[in-house]
Amino acid sequence: SSPVGRVALSSASDVDDAVSAARSAFPSWSGMTVKARAAIMLKFHALVREHAQELAELIVKENGNNLAEALAEVAKGNETVEYACSLPQLMQGKMLDVSSGGVTCRDRRDPLGVVASVVPFNFPFMIPHWSIPIALVAGNTVVLKPSEKVPLTMRRVVELYEEAGVPE
Repeated sequence: SSPVGRVALSSASDVDDAVSAARSAFPSWSGMTVKARAAIMLKFHALVREHAQELAELIVKENGNNLAEALAEVAKGNETVEYACSLPQLMQGKMLDVSSGGVTCRDRRDPLGVVASVVPFNFPFMIPHWSIPIALVAGNTVVLKPSEKVPLTMRRVVELYEEAGVPE
């Protein structure tokens, strides 16, 4: 059997650099409107649909799934991307008068900062997309740690995120 591809191994210093870059990007990314971030995610959603076959073929090469399973994984992960595009409506927040004395409770959705996504080997597209699109549209920045066993799928996904407009 021959290698499918080659990637560099990251060091602790590389992780520190990634976290620093994510911290640096946070003010401008979180400063965008949720609608603007959702528009970028909508572009990503379209790119995933356009490149679904390519992504599925990477999953087959790296992980050994059959093509039908890999295509289903990409489609399932992209459903959460689509859900994340609805966050402008879901993140509006609420106000509730809780007593006749003028006490009001306010519900807000604010970005937290840098979040991490550790990708498993068995579903390298679907599982990280249960959180990454929501974290990004909510205004957080993400440090991605792909599985060392199946890194090529997420490497390509990162290229698609960048093409959609997510900063490096």
